[in-house]
Amino acid sequence: MLLEPKDTSQGIVGNAFANALVAGEYDVAYNMLSTSLQAELSSPELKESFESMIRYGRSAPNYVEVMSVLNDWPDKQPSDIGWAYVAICGDGFSEAVSVVVTQEETKPVISDIDWGRP
Repeated sequence: MLLEPKDTSQGIVGNAFANALVAGEYDVAYNMLSTSLQAELSSPELKESFESMIRYGRSAPNYVEVMSVLNDWPDKQPSDIGWAYVAICGDGFSEAVSVVVTQEETKPVISDIDWGRP
């Protein structure tokens, strides 16, 4: 059975991350990051990255959807579960976050984030 992107492991984590950002729950989003990414980014830096990405919009985000996922790609590491592209939209803007979801100890976490549409 082929899963919808939102129902894959990376889709579930990516969707939860994007929804936390949209809700302004930056500490929740931060806690979804891998230990190494937490060492590089703070919760306030997540907030700044997200808000600067959507700043040009005329409204707050009101739509989040996992658009695409990958299970394999050239730079995939052995602990990587998958990659997800999550659309974040509102009045006057359409953006996205792309995340790599990695298995860290007993839970899936985000090990890499690309901000904005390609």
